[in-house]
Amino acid sequence: MNNKNTAQYLICEAPVCVGSPTNGTQNAYSHLKSGLTELFGEKALFCDFEGEREKSDAKPNKRLKGLSTVMLVNNQNYRNMLDGILNGLVPVCLGGDHSLAMSSIAALSDTVGPNDLAVIYVDGHTDINTAESSLTGYIHGMPLAQALGLCPKELDIGENKIHLYGENLYIVGARSIDPEEFVICEKQGVHLYTAADVKAQGADKILNEILSDIGDKKIHLSFDVDSIDGAEFPSTGYVMPDGLSFDCIYGMLKKVIERGISSLDVVEYNPSLDKNGTDKEKLFKIFKLLADR
Repeated sequence: MNNKNTAQYLICEAPVCVGSPTNGTQNAYSHLKSGLTELFGEKALFCDFEGEREKSDAKPNKRLKGLSTVMLVNNQNYRNMLDGILNGLVPVCLGGDHSLAMSSIAALSDTVGPNDLAVIYVDGHTDINTAESSLTGYIHGMPLAQALGLCPKELDIGENKIHLYGENLYIVGARSIDPEEFVICEKQGVHLYTAADVKAQGADKILNEILSDIGDKKIHLSFDVDSIDGAEFPSTGYVMPDGLSFDCIYGMLKKVIERGISSLDVVEYNPSLDKNGTDKEKLFKIFKLLADR
């Protein structure tokens, strides 16, 4: 990698949408790249996705839909993110659907180890279904179960089966949770703060609690735009009510970024649904948090 001395970030294209039932998120990077290039200047390098982007399943698996393409993109994203970390950069996975968190978490875990890794997962869903518990078979609902080592070998990425321990996982803002996901969270010792919890307790209180608990561990921050209430951010495949306000999400992300992160996902933005560009503006306000550091 040609790493400029001033670069702090590696922004990685991760063009996959078949981990979800919707189409369009694979184009987020190409839609945002020119503006991000201007915003970051020499603070960021850009990693365009190279080679084949889709691969047909030889034998479709209803429990792991779109498996071949999901793993094709995730395996390259793993290599790109790992390369960024080893070169002293903060890699940013710009997806794409949230199946990408499998490779992002694996890349950081394989460099620091699961004992020293914490994941703050800001999402309207818990994404902790296994292939057996999933009601849909879409892999974007499984990345956390995969990181915990609960998924079949077909989803293995990187050097290890287990990349994350439940006690080091903090899910914030979820409001669409399958019954079995509550069971998995409890069994694994996951810290779950629903959208209702954040509203009731206050975002600052919860983030202070999380960051105090994390201590000096390295943080992977995984941000799904559907954590924002659908009325404020409709440019995603899951437009849901009762979410957190953009201002609340922005404040939480700001607090974590200011503490210091080692890697980041920004996923599930669908530019084809952003007819007037207002959601793009919101994303750039978030990206500016990085560019200003």
